[in-house]
Amino acid sequence: MNEYIDNMVSYKLYNQSGISNSNDVNMAKDLLLNAIDTVLTEKQKKYVKMHYFMDKPMNQIAKELGVNPSTVTRTIQSAKKRLSILSFFLK
Repeated sequence: MNEYIDNMVSYKLYNQSGISNSNDVNMAKDLLLNAIDTVLTEKQKKYVKMHYFMDKPMNQIAKELGVNPSTVTRTIQSAKKRLSILSFFLK
């Protein structure tokens, strides 16, 4: 995890110029994907990827996985909280 925090700090310092381009966006996406794979539990990863990367509604995820929709919602909320800790370095 320290490697990803270091990368986020480096990105923050790099982008202080306020100039944004596709390379910056791609770098941010890569950092986010790395954080998802590193920081989240397996269940959180699965739900987040299904919802945000496969564009599946939470109800559909619940139905496909045989869980209650509230379980999907809570799991994704917990994942977002874990990831929000890392956003501190991007402010």
